[in-house]
Amino acid sequence: MVSICILGGGSSGWMTAAAFAKKFPHYKIRLIENPSQKPLSVGESTLGHFNRYLDCLGINDRDWMKECNATYKLSIQFTNWQGKGDVFQYPFGDFDYTNGDFLTWYYLHHTWPQLFPDTSYCEFYNPVSYLASTNKIVDDNVHVRNFRRTWDTSYHFDATKFGSWLRDNLCQSVEHTKARIITTLYHDDGHFNDEFLYSATVKSLVDDEGNEYEADYFIDCSGFGSVLLEKSMGQDFIPFPNLPNDSAVVTHVPYVDKNKEMKNQTDGYAMDNGWCWTIPLWENIGKGYVYSSTHTTKDQAEQEFRKHLDWGGDVEHIEFKHGKRRLGWCNNVIGIGLSYGFLEPLESTGLFTTHENILRLVDTFERRDGHITQIDVDGYNHAVHYELEAMKEFVEMHYYLSPRTDTEYWRYYANQSPLSYEHMFDKVVRSPRLYQEFIHCWNISNAPKDMGGLPYIAAGLGYHPITKTDYQYKMARGEFTLGYLNEVKNRHFHYRKNVLKYLKKQPSHYEYLKQRIYV
Repeated sequence: MVSICILGGGSSGWMTAAAFAKKFPHYKIRLIENPSQKPLSVGESTLGHFNRYLDCLGINDRDWMKECNATYKLSIQFTNWQGKGDVFQYPFGDFDYTNGDFLTWYYLHHTWPQLFPDTSYCEFYNPVSYLASTNKIVDDNVHVRNFRRTWDTSYHFDATKFGSWLRDNLCQSVEHTKARIITTLYHDDGHFNDEFLYSATVKSLVDDEGNEYEADYFIDCSGFGSVLLEKSMGQDFIPFPNLPNDSAVVTHVPYVDKNKEMKNQTDGYAMDNGWCWTIPLWENIGKGYVYSSTHTTKDQAEQEFRKHLDWGGDVEHIEFKHGKRRLGWCNNVIGIGLSYGFLEPLESTGLFTTHENILRLVDTFERRDGHITQIDVDGYNHAVHYELEAMKEFVEMHYYLSPRTDTEYWRYYANQSPLSYEHMFDKVVRSPRLYQEFIHCWNISNAPKDMGGLPYIAAGLGYHPITKTDYQYKMARGEFTLGYLNEVKNRHFHYRKNVLKYLKKQPSHYEYLKQRIYV
């Protein structure tokens, strides 16, 4: 029988325990939780990929949402990122090419810039944006084209409550131990080789009362401390450069009008020295200001945050660092969540990397029912490394593409680029998405769907792969005609009129939740 020991509770620990308990009922699973350690929720917002994790557990919305202060999320709204007063969206769901290919909007934009401003890119290619802008939820994809409610929606929720719900409802077979681990015992004396692999494997963990806990595999969910992966296995922390945000001030504020304020999207509001999130939960609204301590002080950030919210209540300060441990899996120790790596929560990166790495780990064990060889370990390490690198680059692009230069903070990013000369060759080879596809090949062969949410961010920030000169050249070659564009324009606005008319009659996000979940 395979034995698994999970160190750490909180959301990452219990999410890991629930997935392993569901998929491997024949395993012996133990979770050790430090009774004095306050769990740190990695976030209250998720992406659509979270549905894969829920499917893995076999649970539906009515099972858990009501117990976890949860609401739906269909989009991320970005306010003031291009300039003060500008708003654009990154809606979930697939691109819809009903009105033409992935270049059509750029032709329309250059032909009728007033009718097709930068903010219209998302609604042209993704009807989910209409649901976000009107704050509505529907169950069908008849009127809202290409919409799948069970996949194109994600969630806002209390991550700590979610972990507790998993513990109480899906982890009955997990042996829950409360103890303070002080020592790691190894099977033999270890050392580092040239590939940064610690030769020893962990035999057991020992608590402050001398109790010993043995297992075949140890999963580190101990948070930023990385008790096993870093401290026991020596997997040092590798920081991510060019991301100066390292602090946050957070709070929860009450609703004044739930029906109006309970949005179905997360709002990222650009500030002078960072950005502020708004996450509407069922009971209250989560607010936080992520900022750079290099560009402002703790007191100044709090003052700016309070002024933005007009809030005199309690706040909490958090410090964090961007980066990852050298390896996510070293011998028989695997890091999940903050113990492996962390990125600022601009794109809900905390919970995303947590549940994706859990699913990847479950797949690894399920592939040969717990029979693990080095190729499995190397494959896992390769996957989690490049996924976090890709997320890092995606987050960076939000800042690099912003045209703002009104504060020292935004001028810092204006002078940064992931495509600097000294790193260009490496970027072209290692991450062609950012250079080859995004900069050069977008208008040749690669559809935006291949780049995830990057086209939404680029268009919303006024960065267009098709320039006015490109537009004129393609028109001169006869690649499109004004007659064709006029037909597309009319078809688009006809659909827009009809879908908005339909949505006007549908329940608000709050009403939908009240009728379907919080009954």
